[in-house]
Amino acid sequence: MKKAFRFIIISISTLFLLSCASNTNTNSKYSYEPVDDSDLENMSALQFTQVIGNGINLGNTFEANGAGWMGYNASPNQYETAWGQPVTTKAMFEAMKSAGLDCVRIPVAWTSTMDWRENDYEINENFMNRIKEVVGWALDSGLYVMINDHWDYGWWGLFGSDKTKAYKIFDAIWDQVGSEFKDYDYRLIFEAGNEEWGDRFNDEVDGEKGSLSVSDQYLLIHELAQHFVDKIRAQGGKNEKRFLLIPGYSTDIEKTCSSEYLMPEDSTNTVQKLLISVHYYSPALYCILEEDAKWGKVQTSWGSSSDISTQNTLLAKMTKFTDQGYGVIIGEYGVAKLKSTGEKKDGMEKWMKNVLENSDRYNYAPFLWDCNTFFKKTGTLGFTDPEIASVYKK
Repeated sequence: MKKAFRFIIISISTLFLLSCASNTNTNSKYSYEPVDDSDLENMSALQFTQVIGNGINLGNTFEANGAGWMGYNASPNQYETAWGQPVTTKAMFEAMKSAGLDCVRIPVAWTSTMDWRENDYEINENFMNRIKEVVGWALDSGLYVMINDHWDYGWWGLFGSDKTKAYKIFDAIWDQVGSEFKDYDYRLIFEAGNEEWGDRFNDEVDGEKGSLSVSDQYLLIHELAQHFVDKIRAQGGKNEKRFLLIPGYSTDIEKTCSSEYLMPEDSTNTVQKLLISVHYYSPALYCILEEDAKWGKVQTSWGSSSDISTQNTLLAKMTKFTDQGYGVIIGEYGVAKLKSTGEKKDGMEKWMKNVLENSDRYNYAPFLWDCNTFFKKTGTLGFTDPEIASVYKK
């Protein structure tokens, strides 16, 4: 069964946007045979991204870092709400499904309950059980689910200054998480990291800063990715054939498409089960800034022919990986509102639709970054802005 189209093209102007895409051949190169949605065990990565459709992030929730000021043994809900988000409910996931979304990315900061500085590498049982409960709710709501280790106090910088310690933390996380979830069905995806794989391997941790060269960082990504794949596969259960998501270099499209970036091997499987993740917040002055900053003046509008062409050209670069059989996940994308007015920036719906048009064209799976902004997790659940809602409604 083929996945539903992410949205319906309803106007001549939208058709024009598609005609601007940098690769105009839409016949077969990025099209795949319909598959039975239930046969995830034997499905390839390219078929999988075709099936899972549109996603959203449960942003600023389980990756909220409270251990620094509330300790390593607080209640799960204290960590969950540390950055102002509401307590997660099953109704939220049901609303996501009703809104036309098919998958949810659940970022997690596992070291919130792991005092690794004191050589305590055990994840608090209550926190683990809370994540399992929430993942179960999402699966029961008919969603595909992704969990990862997300920034997590920036411990990843240890790879540049204390590699042995870094591997202890990485192994502790994925030994426990992998084992706890190894029998969950194939709709659950493991993402090995977030944006930290790359330049942030040199982040300062406890006064120590790494000095890895860019080439060293590319090599380390390949080494760590292979370690991750081998570890998860060796855990048995459904982890032998689970879809695994490997972060791109700083999840940056240009850097990930470098010849220095190499995907790991997956010798356990004859069908490709590996996915690659990048994030898309471009142009940064438009997508990231809520107001003027020292590094730039906020861009308040988007949508010129040049804007569209630039976006199409950059997103098309990830076909380097679909051409090799890897599934491409845009793990985060979005546009911040203006802080002064709380209003959307001009052209936001056009920006989002063009991202989704490219994702349909090239068979990428995109996940909107949202923190109770456009998709409300309190009060009336779902997309409350009708224009945004229309982008996703099937």
